[in-house]
Amino acid sequence: MNVFLLGSLAVRDQAELASRRRTEEQLIALFAADGMTLDRGAISAETPPAGRTLERDSALEQRAAAFLLGSEVSASDQGGGIYAYSGAAGTALFRSNGSFDADLGAGGTLDADDIAAFCRKFSYGEPVFQVDEDGSGTAVAIQRFGDLPVFNSIVVFTFQSGRLAKVSGTLLPESSAVSPADREPLSAAAALTAFQKMRRESGAVVSAVTDLYPCYELQSSTAVSMSLVPAWCVVTDTAKYYVNCITGTVSFG
Repeated sequence: MNVFLLGSLAVRDQAELASRRRTEEQLIALFAADGMTLDRGAISAETPPAGRTLERDSALEQRAAAFLLGSEVSASDQGGGIYAYSGAAGTALFRSNGSFDADLGAGGTLDADDIAAFCRKFSYGEPVFQVDEDGSGTAVAIQRFGDLPVFNSIVVFTFQSGRLAKVSGTLLPESSAVSPADREPLSAAAALTAFQKMRRESGAVVSAVTDLYPCYELQSSTAVSMSLVPAWCVVTDTAKYYVNCITGTVSFG
């Protein structure tokens, strides 16, 4: 009986592998017919993550405010889901949709190392700096939830003449619950098909797809709880595109 079961599993695995290979060949041919190169290695076998519903965390917001404004901050409820924080270095507003803005006065002393530490502490990726010789410019980091990036959730640090003047973006809570799914999320192959259709209809300039990986899309408003929707990031030779795993909508990144 065990030998029979092992044989059945081996046959099923071989059938699944053959089916995957056929799908890959069809996708590569489809892209080639449209003037694009699709790297076989970019056709991910990963499963999209489950959607998540997020619960606002005021304690996390206060810790972020204290990091930016100084260890001692005072908080006040402004109504409408807005909390204001004041500290030695300035003021900050945090909203129920996850967005925040911090204005740093002359007391702000955070440097590049502090910014990197803020990103690590509050689940952002590595900040990318674009600063001119005068010390003015920005540093941008993408929010991460678990091991995956949230492509439309970022934090921006703005410098003026070498001084960090403003921090704005989105701060996601750490606590969450799995969102009930009413449909199967798009597979990698389905996401690539949706992307190829969008490119053909829009005329976007793309000649090669080099990578594909799962990520999240943040959906939030003042009336609806924050939620993370599974998505695929399509990396091309010209830009990144994002395919919503539930709706199939393609966004430019």
